[in-house]
Amino acid sequence: MDHAIVVVLGDIGHSPRICYHALSLANKDIPVELVGYVDSRPHEKITSHPLISIVRVPTPPSFLRFLPSILSLFLKLLWLSIVLPFTLFFRTKFTTSIVMIQNPPGLPTMFFAWLAAVVKRGNLVIDWHNYTCSMFQYNYRLNDPKAKKSFLRPVLISFVKAVSWYEGYFGRLARWNLCVSNSMRDDLRQRWKIKAVTHYDRPQSWNILSYNDEKKHSFYFYLRDLPDFSKYLSKEPHSIFKYNLGEIEESTLFSYRNSDGSCHLRPNRPLLLISSTSWTEDEDFGILLEALRKYDSANVIRSKRELPDLFVVITGKGPMKERYLEEIGSRKWNHVTIITPWLAAEDYPKMLACADLGVSLHASTSGLDLPMKVVDMLGCKIPVLAKNFPAIGELVKAKNGMTFDTSVELYHHLIELASGFPEKSSELETLRKQIISDGQINWESQWNASFWPLLQGLVVDSVGEFHRRQRFADTNISDDCQTE
Repeated sequence: MDHAIVVVLGDIGHSPRICYHALSLANKDIPVELVGYVDSRPHEKITSHPLISIVRVPTPPSFLRFLPSILSLFLKLLWLSIVLPFTLFFRTKFTTSIVMIQNPPGLPTMFFAWLAAVVKRGNLVIDWHNYTCSMFQYNYRLNDPKAKKSFLRPVLISFVKAVSWYEGYFGRLARWNLCVSNSMRDDLRQRWKIKAVTHYDRPQSWNILSYNDEKKHSFYFYLRDLPDFSKYLSKEPHSIFKYNLGEIEESTLFSYRNSDGSCHLRPNRPLLLISSTSWTEDEDFGILLEALRKYDSANVIRSKRELPDLFVVITGKGPMKERYLEEIGSRKWNHVTIITPWLAAEDYPKMLACADLGVSLHASTSGLDLPMKVVDMLGCKIPVLAKNFPAIGELVKAKNGMTFDTSVELYHHLIELASGFPEKSSELETLRKQIISDGQINWESQWNASFWPLLQGLVVDSVGEFHRRQRFADTNISDDCQTE
């Protein structure tokens, strides 16, 4: 293999799986051109790798989001149909071994990636995270009987059917298809007769973290200087302040360092709950917000179950963030603190390693994909509460977390796991120990086992072709010498 083009029509910095593919290829000494939007800074291991170059795709004009959705969709597809082929054909190398794309979005990515693979004599690889057609169905509420009827509905239904045919057609043209779950693998075979290899999301080795008290305190102390955290985490000790094990020199809301240098977690600290959301309709943040409201008001249960306060960190960005922030700000919270900070890519796994519990609100439009955020949480040894959908059982099991359908179920799970925290929270501690004992397969091991064997065939073919050409050249030279 001489070169790879890896494409995602999304923000590269918020597309970890496609970045992991690029890094795995580069670590096999294969130069990679990583094509996509650059709205945020990718991980340092991506930006600093000598064999990875980022090729920026101009994002659609911002005014499109203010237009009616149908018109916005049409103009966005028109925009991408201009900038994407220009990028693929004129801003990347003229030949390549593979063109790998993430789906969704498959429209118009699949067509132009296939065309680029044909022209550049490469092999098309599709990594299926979800279905483009199911996302259109969800976004336009075509499966919702309560949705408002419109004269465009029959047109949209026909459009989604065409997109479904389009995905199946180009999926069958791909040299290889990867997918994120066995449920999706089976569905691809039944729906479009596409043969796919299941390649589960796994955390990179540097994201598999397990912090002791000293590392946790160091990170909490680092967070004190960040604007989003400083208001809450600063807990300055008095000039002479004895706390359990001696005089405190450094202190945060969660931890402290004694004068002898030893670090400890506060026995009266709040439970640190973390969630990552896209702030869109397919991740109903209202479920978590309602559960937190119930928890905040559970005064009777609080005294019986020894419930701690909750410190809730929610990362991510999206169109509905401001609406929910207004809801959060309009309420007086007594036992729950909610912040929505920006975290650097390098800090996110450290934040997970310092958390006590994770919540995933991801609800798949197809019911077949699996959330990377849960993979990262489990990689950092924290139990997970996850929104229920058909494929989630492949990832969240009784030994590492719980699932929920409603805010009431989520509330009861929070009560169950938080009771007695931190010293008497037996349910939470049992889950955490089971995650640690179960171990964790990292991305590199999975990639080397599932995808690299497929690509090695290209390496063998490439080397074989080189040797064949070399023997042919040697023969010609030898014949020329004999002729002279």
